[in-house]
Amino acid sequence: GWVSGSSPDYPQAAYLTGVDEGPTQEKAADKARGEIAKIFSLEIRAETQSSAREVSDGTKSTFSQDVSDDVRTFTAKVIDGIEIARNWRSASGTHHALAVLDRAHSLKVVGDKIGANDKEFVELSERLGKTEGKFSRIRTALRLVALGKSRRRFNSDYRFLNPEGKGIEPPAASQEALAAARKAVSAVTVQVDVQGTNAARVQTRFIDALSVFGLRATEKGGRAPDILVEAVGEGRNLRVENLTWFNAEGSLAVKMSYGTTGEVITSFEESGTGSSGDPSTAVGKTLATLSTKAAARVFKTLVSGDLLDD
Repeated sequence: GWVSGSSPDYPQAAYLTGVDEGPTQEKAADKARGEIAKIFSLEIRAETQSSAREVSDGTKSTFSQDVSDDVRTFTAKVIDGIEIARNWRSASGTHHALAVLDRAHSLKVVGDKIGANDKEFVELSERLGKTEGKFSRIRTALRLVALGKSRRRFNSDYRFLNPEGKGIEPPAASQEALAAARKAVSAVTVQVDVQGTNAARVQTRFIDALSVFGLRATEKGGRAPDILVEAVGEGRNLRVENLTWFNAEGSLAVKMSYGTTGEVITSFEESGTGSSGDPSTAVGKTLATLSTKAAARVFKTLVSGDLLDD
């Protein structure tokens, strides 16, 4: 009966199930596991996309890579709990498999993860309230925003696994804490000034990349910023080996300093190669990629370096 429908031994209220077939028992089992993973991933992706739209005010990507990796890794651990409960081979030789995921066990695992997330969130919220100085506050604030983002994703896991479709309520005053964190992030101003090859395009990419990290970045001008980033780009085409694909190399020398005093915080250079079907595009593409990498280094320095608040 489970081949064409649900199994009474594994009711939907207690289990997620997946059924599939294949030429071998192993293939059928892999495909059955994939049915659960596919449904699970689609539910989580839909929730994640909704969350991203709701917080598309420039703060959504703080620590985004670390958070995304954490969520993906943890979700994979939950899916690793899938077991093959039944196997059957038809008269024609086709193998069938029933995969099951225990909702109660998975709910506890996810619930424990949310609990740990919330504990750190409350501790950091209290720390932010006691911390003074823009640069000291932004490090804590960015982590708070990241925890808020990861919690939304973990809670979507929980709601999906919960037969009642309910999640776990966030800590008290969490929205107020997140609002304070975003305010602390936006309090730090960053200006970018790029010279050299394809300067306008590189500068736009640099600013966009910093903005993706949640920082308030603009081009140089007006009031002195908290942080000034100056960069000089150089790029050139390499020897043509065929007329359908063109290679280029480039470098970007970057200096990061305090906007009010001019004191240099750090300086570095990014270099690399790129390719495109058009020679001019190859140079621009190479430098744009380098500006994204450089922006990540600027961001890392800002949140992990020993910057002066005075």
